[in-house]
Amino acid sequence: MSDKFFSKNIYRKIAELSSLVLMLPSSIAVGLFLGYFLDKLFGTKPWLLLLFTILGMASGFYSLIRGLSKFKNV
Repeated sequence: MSDKFFSKNIYRKIAELSSLVLMLPSSIAVGLFLGYFLDKLFGTKPWLLLLFTILGMASGFYSLIRGLSKFKNV
């Protein structure tokens, strides 16, 4: 019984950690696409793309650090 619980707990932790792998690239991609779209819309060629890319990177790192802090004590 405890082996079954242990294996489910391990799989749950692996799933949570694997989702952390996608946090940083997805945040950067959202920033890139949003900046590109807004640059096209307003005609401010590189500035909104750069701004939203930097914001996406900051958001991604913040989410990654916050997610990894959950596993710090495990």
